[in-house]
Order: sequence, then structure tokens, then C-alpha cells
Amino acid sequence: MSNFLGIDLGASSLKACLIDESGTSLSVARAAYDTHQPTHGHSEQNPADWCAALAVALADLRSQDAHALDNVTALSFSGGAHIAVLCDSAGSVLRPAIMWSDQRAAAQAAELAAQGEVEALSGNAPSATWTLPQLIWLATHEAEIIAATEKLFFAKDWLAAQLTGAHKSDASEAIGSLMADREGAWHDKLTAMSGISPAAFPELLASGVKIGMVNEKAATEFGLPCVPVYQGAIDTSMEWLCVAPLKANSATVKLASAGVISLATAQDTRFPPVSYYPHILPNLGYHAAGMSDCMGAIEFVRRQFAPTLDARSFDAAAANAAIGADGVLFYPYLSGARAPFWQADLRAEMRGLTRAHTTNHLARAAYEGVGHVLTAIWRDMSDKLGQRAETLHVLGGGGQNDFFCQMLADMLNVSIGRGGETDCAFATALFAAAAHQGIDVRQMAHKAYRHDRIFTPDKNAHRVYASLHKSFMKGHCAA
Repeated sequence: MSNFLGIDLGASSLKACLIDESGTSLSVARAAYDTHQPTHGHSEQNPADWCAALAVALADLRSQDAHALDNVTALSFSGGAHIAVLCDSAGSVLRPAIMWSDQRAAAQAAELAAQGEVEALSGNAPSATWTLPQLIWLATHEAEIIAATEKLFFAKDWLAAQLTGAHKSDASEAIGSLMADREGAWHDKLTAMSGISPAAFPELLASGVKIGMVNEKAATEFGLPCVPVYQGAIDTSMEWLCVAPLKANSATVKLASAGVISLATAQDTRFPPVSYYPHILPNLGYHAAGMSDCMGAIEFVRRQFAPTLDARSFDAAAANAAIGADGVLFYPYLSGARAPFWQADLRAEMRGLTRAHTTNHLARAAYEGVGHVLTAIWRDMSDKLGQRAETLHVLGGGGQNDFFCQMLADMLNVSIGRGGETDCAFATALFAAAAHQGIDVRQMAHKAYRHDRIFTPDKNAHRVYASLHKSFMKGHCAA
């Protein structure tokens, strides 16, 4: 039997998922790496750490079932958008990769937004999240790096290149860079703004096209067979394969290091600053808006304020406090505020503390603070798009948290649906299987989907949260 491997380069860890040809998950492995903040507003990772994490994750899969890994027939990659890896002609990395959560290019993004040309050409509104403003920042502050760049990769594609040597990418990455036109092809005027030579940009392939084979050197280094590698996509595009039924109006909420709400569409209509990306299914796109710190912000509160509690105990503490956390409000802007506020200079706060408050209140406030931002995103997107999904399909590691899923159903006043698999590495393995076997990817996802649970909103809880949300927003405006 043939097996397939999906590798997802996440914000805090790499995940590898091995499935069989029917779409059944066989094993999963994870390896973490550090994000470095050399100064406030800066967020970077070392690509060498991704390679090390890949080796650790694959070694873990081998320890679980060596025979299953040896039977891998094909693989693919996914990862976060907007992350450029700048290399010289030999492919050596010139500097750490700037992450999507980085806010250093806020001024450059604001200038591009004021000019209006980038939005008109790309269909998306500039912010510090996108690659183009980051490259313009580098051209000012590290001009020698831009001048030395002869190969521009995106994170997942750079990692794929360590296996194949290929310098390729796809439309989801090009659009995420803010240097592509509305159809996902490089735009000469936008790429020129980066200061990087046109020859340095990767060839764009359709997701699912074979980019090469795992070469012998990589096979030996990582313990993989020499098998085909198929072009993947950014994580928010790939994750749709964890949703069923896959329809033109499906919607998701991703609970990972970042939090993202996405609404699929068959219409190429843009609503900047809500972002628009190509769907993993043909002839569809999706609108997406997110916050930089979601589960990452909750984990930050746990580590700083309740370090003796593990994650499960922290959840229990939050559940032991009443709705509203007795007046404690958490504003989770550890990396500035993205949608729908777009204020790069906002910082995180825990407000309303008294001596009467306990760890339970702080834990509850952490979850509710993230939930309030997702509520603001949900309402803003619904207003801008003029549509409201009946169900949000939950994705990401946080989607396994029953307490938080129910809280969000109550706060957003929408049903939260969960499948048996919520992780992008699984979706990426499914995609590799479909690409290699020549199977329709929608059919593959439908066959593999296993329903888990629906979280239905409690009307009484929603009324309380709606009132608390007004206080949260009023406090946000006063910040």
C-alpha cells in the first residue's frame, strides 16, 4: 500500500503527517523552533531551524513506524504566507526570515496604502504583514541584503528546495507577497518595488504540479525515499481540505499561533483590507482576516502568570471562572493588532485586576480576550462581505479544545463544526495523495472526512458576551 506525507511549516513548529492512500492518518510528528524578537515589533526565524525540525519530525515518524515511512510514495509542503527567504546565487540564506507577525514595515505599508497603486494592481491592501513592505524596509535598512539576493524563496518552498533543489512557488505565495496581479502572476511593477532582480523570483506553478524528486543527498540526510514532491500552497489555502462538505460558501476559523477567519467564495470580489487568496479548489477564492496572537497569546498568559499549570489545567482554571472573568479584560496584542483594527503599535494589556482576582480569572480573561478579537473580525467580515455563514469549521491545534470551541460558538453566535482532523499537515498529505494518484482533491477530502462534533451557541451566554464585547471595544478605543 502507498503512503503519503504532508509537511506543514507552522509559526511555532513543523508538523509531519503520514496517511495511507485512503486518507487515514497513520502517524503525526511535531518539532518546535524558536521565533526571535531582536527588538520590539521584529519577529524572525532561522531557516536552518526549519531543516533541523524536519529531520527531528521525520526521525520521530520513523521511530513510530519505519515501514510506513519507507512506503511513502509522494509528499507536499504547506506553510504560513508572507515569509520570504533571501538567498545568494548558491542558495545560501542571507539573513533570518521575517515572519508575517513582524510589524517593522508599518510605515512602508502605510505609504503604499496611501498611494493606492499596490492595492489597485494586487487586489489586496498593504499592511506590515505582507512581504513587499518588508522588502522595502530591508532596502532602506539592509540594502546590502537586497543587493546580494539572487534567489527569493518562500518558507515552505525553501524547505522543499532542500529536498529537490527546485526554485518554484505557487499563486497563493505570490499573492501573499503582494507582488502578484489579481490572477496570481508576478507583476513587473510590483516586483520592481522590492528592489530585487526579476531573475531572483521563483517560477510559479499550479499547486499539485510535480516540482521534482527527493534527491539522493536529501534522502540520506532525512531518511526519505527518492519520491516525487508536489507543489503545495499556503496553510490557509490547504486547510480547506479538513472541511466537509466543501462548498463555495464554506467558512472556517483557525485557532493556531495566529487566529484566522476565512470565507470561501466563487466571486472574485475584493473587500480590502480583508485579504483575498486562491482556494485549493479550482475556480474558488476565499476572504481571510486574522489576528497575530491567538493560541500563542493564551500560551503567553499561561507561561507568565500560571507557569505551574500545564495546558489542560489552565483550561480547567478558565472554566472555573464565570463569564466575564469578574471584570478582567485581556487585550492580546503581543505583536500589534491586525484585523480589524490594523494598529501595529498596540500592545497587550491585562486590565481590571484587583487583589480578589485569581489564576482562574486570568485564564478566563486570556481566552475571552482572544475571543473578543475574533468576534470583532467575524462582525467586520460579515458586514463587509454582506454574508454570514451558518457554520464555522474549526481548524488548527486550538480546535481540539472543547472549552474554547464552545466559548467561540457562544461569543460569535454561530455553530462551530469540527472534523476528526483539524491540522494542516493532514490536509497537505491528502493533497499529495490526490495529486499523485490523479484523484479529484475535493473527492479525496470528502472520502477522508470524519465528523466529530458541532458546538451550538447558547443564547443566554451570547447575550452576556455581547454586552461584554461592548466593554471590550470601548476599552480598545480608549487604548
